Formats: sequence, C-alpha cells, structure tokens
Amino acid sequence: MIKLVVSDMDGTLLGKSKGVSIPNRNAIQRLSEHNIEFAIASGRDYNGVYQIIHELGIECEAILGNGAQYVDVKGNILMECYMQKTIYKDVVKIFDDASIPYMVFTTKGFYATEPQRVRDLFVQRCVNFFHQPYGEYDKGGKFENSTCNFLQAIGNVDDFLKQDFEIIKVEAFSLDASEIAPAKEKLQFVPMISYLSSFSDNVEVTDQNAQKGLILEKVAKLKNLSKDEIVVIGDGMNDLTMFQHFPYAFAPANADLEIQNLAYQIVADCEDDGFAEVIDIIFKDLM
Repeated sequence: MIKLVVSDMDGTLLGKSKGVSIPNRNAIQRLSEHNIEFAIASGRDYNGVYQIIHELGIECEAILGNGAQYVDVKGNILMECYMQKTIYKDVVKIFDDASIPYMVFTTKGFYATEPQRVRDLFVQRCVNFFHQPYGEYDKGGKFENSTCNFLQAIGNVDDFLKQDFEIIKVEAFSLDASEIAPAKEKLQFVPMISYLSSFSDNVEVTDQNAQKGLILEKVAKLKNLSKDEIVVIGDGMNDLTMFQHFPYAFAPANADLEIQNLAYQIVADCEDDGFAEVIDIIFKDLM
C-alpha cells in the first residue's frame, strides 16, 4: 500500500505555465482524503516551493536544492547536506571562464557576481524557455518573488566564503544551451560534488550526497516506510537517484530518455496532467 507520494515540480507537477492544473490539484486532494502523504522534491529553494504550496492551499514536507535540505510543513530543516566551501572556487571558475552566469543559493540568501546582469539574463532565459512575459518578474508580477530578484553581490570571494552561511547549491544557466555540456565535462574533475540538470540549459551543483534519492532514503527510514510504500514522480536528471533507488518511479512523457528508461511506468506529458494519471494508477493498481 502506498503511503507517500513524492513529486518533482518543474516539468512534472507543473507545466510551462508554472501553475498547477485543476486535475493535478484534485489529485493532490484525493491523496489527502485517503491519508496518503504528499511531498515535493525540487531543485528550488524553500521560497520557490512555498509559492506553489501556498497556491495549492496545503501543507507538505519538501526536498529542496535537489537534496541539500529536507524541511517539514513549517519549513523547519530536518536534514541537510551542504557544499564544501573549499571546492566552491573550483566550481565557479568553470562558469567564470566560460562566461556562464550563475546564482549561489545559501542558507542566508542568494548571490551573484553581477546581480543585475544575472537577473536580466535569467528573466530572458525564462521568457525564451517558458514563454513567460517580462513583466511577470517585476514588482506585482506572478514571479516577483523569484530568486533572481533577491540576488546580492558576492564581492571579494574570500570574504564571501568567510560569511556565516552554508552553500546549498550553485545554479548556472545559459541562453545558449550548448554551453552547458562543456561545463559539465569539466565539473566531473571537481571532487565532492554532484551536478545535474533540471533543464537542458542549466546545471545545478551540490554536495556529492545532496541528491533527491539519497535524502529520500533517509526520510523513508525516519518515517519507517519501506521503498515499496513510496511513489516518486520526476522528469529530469536531477530526479535520477529517485528512479535508481525507488521501484515505483513514474515519468511523464516529456521526461529525459534516461529517466523514461528507468521508469516503472511512463504517463502523459506534464502539460497533459501526467501527475494526475499517476495518482489514478496508484488507486487502481497499487493500493
């Protein structure tokens, strides 16, 4: 019997509109009515996830930063796994040398070398990739609380690293997706990190143990759940370890091919409410 459903957000629960469809909302409500816990697993930070949780009018636990944190329904951190500051320079040098913009997510805010430039490029990326209007990122817009609007300047790197915070992840992106693959090739030589892409035009770097599937295994032990009592749903390579470690792993039709090949079952595209289809399958075949 399934007792916990863990879903990725972007490209899984959410389509390009970045909103939760009515069928998917109803599916989450159905889980609640049958006392099946629902949790989110995302590369986003807490504020990014909370926007969706608030929109849904629910409370749920969440994996954040691709596995760097696990938080309870109030946002309290229950588990954490942060990047070693000693390898930070090695990571960002790869992006700096290639002029690839990046954002640094920390436990005390978000940073960039050139905040305004990175913000403008990130918005342009979202306009190009998700067809979102520029104005949605301005004050009063749908995405006014996006991370890109809260970037602080890094300044001197050594002074930056001496600050009292932990590094959750470094997220790099490019308006030219072909720039990401060469950067990832170089990242393989940096020790103690994990690097995965949630989209073709980005790469997210975390501690080597900060991965969704690894932290979810710890959560399962905490909740005294067996792996066959958990369903996971995801579409991108940052969901890979969930598919490697949990048998009931579902992928929407838009998922990366490697994810589809590992899936227990492939469902409809995220734009066609694949998440809701998974919930239907749970009640039909897995209860």
